[in-house]
Amino acid sequence: MGIRFSACLAQSARSTVSHRDQIYETNLKRAIELIDYSVFRMGFNDHYAPTKLVVFPEVFMQGWYPNPEKYKTVNEKVAKDIAIRIPGPETEMLSQKAREYGIFIAGTAHEVIPEISEEFGLNCGFIIDPKGDVILKYHKHHNYLVRSGRDDASPQDIWDKYIEVMDGTYGRKKGDILSCFYPVVETEIGKLGYIICNDGYTFESFRAVGVQGCEVMLRSSGMQEPEGTPPQDMWMSANKVGAWNNLMYVVAAAPGPLTAPRFPLNAYPGNSMIVGPHGEIIVHANYPGETVTYGVIDVESLRNRRMDQKHHWVSQMRMDAFKEIYNRDMYPKNLFLDKGPLDYKERIDEQYKVIHRLVRNGTYIAPEGYVVPEE
Repeated sequence: MGIRFSACLAQSARSTVSHRDQIYETNLKRAIELIDYSVFRMGFNDHYAPTKLVVFPEVFMQGWYPNPEKYKTVNEKVAKDIAIRIPGPETEMLSQKAREYGIFIAGTAHEVIPEISEEFGLNCGFIIDPKGDVILKYHKHHNYLVRSGRDDASPQDIWDKYIEVMDGTYGRKKGDILSCFYPVVETEIGKLGYIICNDGYTFESFRAVGVQGCEVMLRSSGMQEPEGTPPQDMWMSANKVGAWNNLMYVVAAAPGPLTAPRFPLNAYPGNSMIVGPHGEIIVHANYPGETVTYGVIDVESLRNRRMDQKHHWVSQMRMDAFKEIYNRDMYPKNLFLDKGPLDYKERIDEQYKVIHRLVRNGTYIAPEGYVVPEE
């Protein structure tokens, strides 16, 4: 029969916490209830497609905290008061459910890695296997840099230190740079990879796991209006292109309502979905609100499909020319190592430096009246 299973999307409601001590009562207790629901109410019997995977949205245990309070930045507030260790007490509660039901559980959380720094956090996508072990940790590479300054550091910001600490761990192949930043792990339900929310709008993120053979790619999100719904529909568009362009399943968990200061309740419009390897929508919870839905993942069928050359986009890639794209500097690495934890304005200023450099070198043409500062 090969590998065939049901994957559940837990479109959970979240309430922002101001301290990690609040995580269990505020969000995690409810998440555990949704795992129970997923196993007992979703999927098919063991012969056809049993429930083997439950995926939660971005920062489903902690939410987004918008106020730095006594700290310099929101990121520092999150690191000192809200971020967790993975593995740790919170993920152990999920591990107990993974062992009880023999399933994989995935989601993201603000994490501090003491070996890197306790001054800032990383947004960690984690996968727990049926033995209760954290088998993969992926850290969001493309931060959502907006005025709120709410997002965590990127591995790019700590490039050298990140490789030193993370190389060969949690699904990474020792000495493999691509694997270090975009790990893919082989499991009993297929080869799994992870990207988080804003990563999906840099299509190289999909490709980074795709070229490593990822079969089931998880994407936890917190995509807000208006990008997450028609007419922009960036969330669905990215998921569909990422799936068919890499011949893989995309299991994309979006959040339900968020209760947080300065946020409307349905700022996040739902739209959890599973997309098949031809870009077809397998299941779609196309509304805001808390729910759980599921779809069938047929890995054996995917493996057969990958043996056919028709519309096999990965095998047609002309990598030699593409390499030249990336011989150009864009957003710099090691910013946090060189300058210390940056606030959101400093991080956005780095983006403007890139934009202005593109004007100065003739790549972009600035609009009339726009003055590009000297380098």
